[in-house]
Parts: sequence; C-alpha cells; structure tokens
Amino acid sequence: MGRRLGLTAYVAAVFMGGVLAAPWLMGAQDKPDAKTGIDAKAAFARLKTLVGTWKSQITDEHQGEKTKEHQDHAQGDNSVTFKLTGAGSALVETQFPGAAHEMVSVYHLDGDDLRMTHYCAAQNQPRVKLDRANSTSDHLIFVFDGGTNFDPQKDMHIHGLQITFHQDGKVTSAWDGYAGGKKASTTSFVMTRQPGSELQKPSAGSK
Repeated sequence: MGRRLGLTAYVAAVFMGGVLAAPWLMGAQDKPDAKTGIDAKAAFARLKTLVGTWKSQITDEHQGEKTKEHQDHAQGDNSVTFKLTGAGSALVETQFPGAAHEMVSVYHLDGDDLRMTHYCAAQNQPRVKLDRANSTSDHLIFVFDGGTNFDPQKDMHIHGLQITFHQDGKVTSAWDGYAGGKKASTTSFVMTRQPGSELQKPSAGSK
C-alpha cells in the first residue's frame, strides 16, 4: 500500500511539474516576437503621402568639419520634391532640384523590407533600410545597409535617416552623416508642403 501511494505521488509530481513548466516552454519556443514593428508596406504607403513639393528649413548639427554636400544649403532653392515612378513601385525624393548639389533618394519595397538608395553630392551611394522593430507610422527609422563608392570606416557618407510626421502637417527628415567610422553631423530638413502639390487621387470613374 505504501509503495502504491509512493508511486502515485511520484506520478502526480511529474505531472504537476510538466504543467508548471509548460508555460515556460511555450514562452521559449512558441511565443511570437514581442514586437514585430511596423509593416514595410504600411510604411511605404505612408511615405507615398509625401508626393508633391515641399519647402524646407535646414539645420545642421556638426561634430566635425562641415561636409561638402551640405556646404551650399543656404544658397539657392531649398525645395524637396517627391514623385512616384515604376508604376508606383518606387518613390523618388529630390533635394535641391536643379542645383549643382542636387541629390536623389529612391525608396522601394524588397519583400518584407523597405529600402532606400541615396545618390549623394559626395559622389557616393549609401543604402539604408527601415528598422521595422523600432519604427512607427509617424516615425520611420532607416539604418545603414551598405553602399558603393566609399569606405564606411573612412569616408563621409549618409549612415542613417529618420522621418517624422508631425501633427501640424510638417515632416522632418534627419540625416546622419558619418566620417572616419563615427557620427559627424545630423542635417535636418523641416518640410512644409506647398499649396496644390498634394498627391491627386484618381476619380471613381477613372481607370
């Protein structure tokens, strides 16, 4: 009798141990990511709302020497334009259109990622991609993803970008410049949309 009770107690202990351990095991193996972040398609859709012409106020925060591509900000037209191309599959941003230091950035989806290539006045082409985990629909964070025509450990290049949509309709894009393998500056464009430059939605009867 005593042996039978002892076996029953042992089985019960093993069972209870399994029940108590089950949530921990489920959390370790089956629990989805606590924060999956913003969907790339949703982020791209938000960027598409920028289509049009904007005027920008530019501020530079330098931690080193002023870089070539930002020396002429005070000269000429500080316009920024956005337009769609490739049947809506890419968004083209043009800073300082028509100026000698004009720069173009192209945003596009790549599967579950949102990527951008920046064609810089520094004669290089850095790439960034959306940090989905840390971005929101009102604050898109792009992190460095390589590039061409520069050594990221030595040469000046754009290393990151943050785009913030404000409640008053303004949009700020803050560009981090790196040199010598570390942050050298942040250039912020506080953009105000120009009247009549909104993205025109097709009418119900159009094809």
